[in-house]
Amino acid sequence: MADGKGAEVAICHPPSAIVDWHDCRPRGGDPGRAIHACRVAVVRGDRVVDDIRDRYDRLVDLLEKIGQLFVVPARGDVERHVRENHVGGIIWFESTTQYAAQMNAHLQSIAKTPLLVSADLESGMGMRFTDATWWPPPMAIAATGDPSFAEEMGRVTAREALAIGVNHILAPVADVNVDPRNPVINTRSFGEDPHEVARYVAAFVRGVQSEGAPATAKHFPGHGDTHVDSHRALPVLDVTLERLNRVELVPFRAAIEAGVASIMMGHLAVPSIDATPAPVRAEFENVYGTARDEVTHGGALPATVSPAIIQLLRRDLGFGGLIITDSFDMGGLAAHFDPGEAAVRAIEAGEDQILFSADTDAAIAAVRDAVRGGRLSESRIDQSVERVMIAKSTVIPSGARDLGGRGNATRTPPPRSLALARDDIGAEFIAERAITLVRDDDQLLPLTQSVTAIVVTDFPEPNPIEIATRELNAKRVIAIDATTEHVDVDDPIVLLLALRPKSGAGRIALPKAAQALAKRNVIAVSFGSPYVLRDFRTAVCAYGIQPVLQRAAIRAIRGEAPMSGILPVTLG
Repeated sequence: MADGKGAEVAICHPPSAIVDWHDCRPRGGDPGRAIHACRVAVVRGDRVVDDIRDRYDRLVDLLEKIGQLFVVPARGDVERHVRENHVGGIIWFESTTQYAAQMNAHLQSIAKTPLLVSADLESGMGMRFTDATWWPPPMAIAATGDPSFAEEMGRVTAREALAIGVNHILAPVADVNVDPRNPVINTRSFGEDPHEVARYVAAFVRGVQSEGAPATAKHFPGHGDTHVDSHRALPVLDVTLERLNRVELVPFRAAIEAGVASIMMGHLAVPSIDATPAPVRAEFENVYGTARDEVTHGGALPATVSPAIIQLLRRDLGFGGLIITDSFDMGGLAAHFDPGEAAVRAIEAGEDQILFSADTDAAIAAVRDAVRGGRLSESRIDQSVERVMIAKSTVIPSGARDLGGRGNATRTPPPRSLALARDDIGAEFIAERAITLVRDDDQLLPLTQSVTAIVVTDFPEPNPIEIATRELNAKRVIAIDATTEHVDVDDPIVLLLALRPKSGAGRIALPKAAQALAKRNVIAVSFGSPYVLRDFRTAVCAYGIQPVLQRAAIRAIRGEAPMSGILPVTLG
C-alpha cells in the first residue's frame, strides 16, 4: 500500500501490467502485454475505481460520448464546446503560463468530464508559452550524444506543464529525418539514424511519463522522408513495408516499448500499405494558404483516415493506447475531405481523438448522423471513449478529482510553483553541448576580430536572432532576404541564418545572395536547419533560435566554449 488508504487497484482495458500514475513504466506482469501506460489506470481505493466506471456509465447520451472524441483549441468559443459539445480535450498554442493556468482551471471547473489539456511541447514549454523554459530542439538534444538530456527535458517539460494544468504532452517527434528537403520536420527530429532517434524518443517518453503526464509519439507512420509540408498538402511516403520496418517504425516501436501513452497519426499517404485513392475537393479553405497547384492528386488515403495504417499500429506494433490525429485543419487532409466526412472516416479507421477540426460542430453532427444511420456503430464510439477515459485516469491522482462529477470537486491537481518547475540552467547546459562545428576549412575560428554580420531570416518578426546579433557586437549589421540580389561588404563576415522548419512555410531556402557568400571568408552559423550549411567552408550549427542557443553559439565561435556537438544528420 503506497499511502495506507487501501490496496492499489488496476483497471485494465485491455489487460496490462500495474503502472503507477507517477511512473508509467511497467511494474510487473507479462512484459509482452505490459508496455502501454495508457492501458491501465492505477488508483488507490475502490471509490476512485467506481467513480471512473460511474463516469463512463453516465455518458449515456450519444452526443456526450461523441464529444469526448474531439479536441478543440483553447481560444474562441472553447467554453461553449466544453459546456455544450462535451469535448474530451483542449489544445494550447501560443499563450502565457498565467493565462493558461487560469483558463485551464476554469474550463476544468465547467467540464462534465475532466479534460485532457494538450500542447505541442517538442522543445519544452517555451515552445508554446512565452514565459516558460524553451529548450533546444530535438536535433540539438541529439547533437549532445547523450539521451539522458532528452529524458531530463521530458521530465522538466511535464513538470512545468502539470504546474499550469497542461496534462497531455504532444511530443516527442519520432520521425526519422532522412530527406534534407523536409520543410516541416527537420530539426524537430532527433536525426537521420532510426536507432539513434529511437534512443532519444524512448528517453523523452520516460522523462515525461515519470512525472505523470501522457507523452505522444508523432507522426505515425513517419514524416521524416518527405519534402511536402502536410500543413499545405498531402505528402506521399512511397516506401515498402520492409523499409518502414527498417527505418520509420523503429522509433515508434521504441516509444511503445517505453510505455508511451498515445500516438499521433500524420497526414501522409503510404501507398504500399493503403493504396485507396484520396479524393480531391473542388473547393476548400486552408488557414495555411494552400494553392490549388500544391494539392496532391493521385495520392492515397492519409494515414489519419486509413484503416490499414492504423491496423499496422494496432496489430503489427501491438499498440493499445490512445490514438489521436494531427490537426484536422491542415491541407494534407482538408484538401481531400470536408470536416464531417474527415471525422467519420477517422473514427471508422480507428482514431480515438480528433484534433482541431476546422468545424467541430459540423464534425460532431456528421459522426452523430453516421451512428444514427448505421455507418458507425455506437460500440465503435464506446471503444474510443473508453480509451479516452483511461488516458484521463493516468493523470488523475487519488483524491484530486471526482470523476463522478459530484459537488464542487477539485478538477485539477494542486498547483505546483512554475518557478520551481523551470530549469533554465539545464537548458543552458544542454545548449552549450549541442553547438556543432560542421567544418572550419579556412581556419577562421575562433573569431578574434571585428566583423560584419549578415542576418538571414524567414521569420515574420524583424530579427528572431537579435540576441546573437547583439552579442556578436559587429561593426555593421545587414539584413537580407529572398529579394536581395547582391551584398557589397568587406570580409570577414559572420552569416547568421535563422531558417528553420515552420508549420505551413512549405520550404526552407537559402536566398541567392546568401548562397553567393559561400565563396567568401564567411563564418556561417545556422540557428535552424543544418542543411543550409552544406556549401560553406566554415560552418557552425546551433539548430534553433532559442535564446540559450544564441548565447551558446556566439560564445563558441569566439572560442570561449568548446564545440562538442556532433551532427545527427549528413549534409552531403
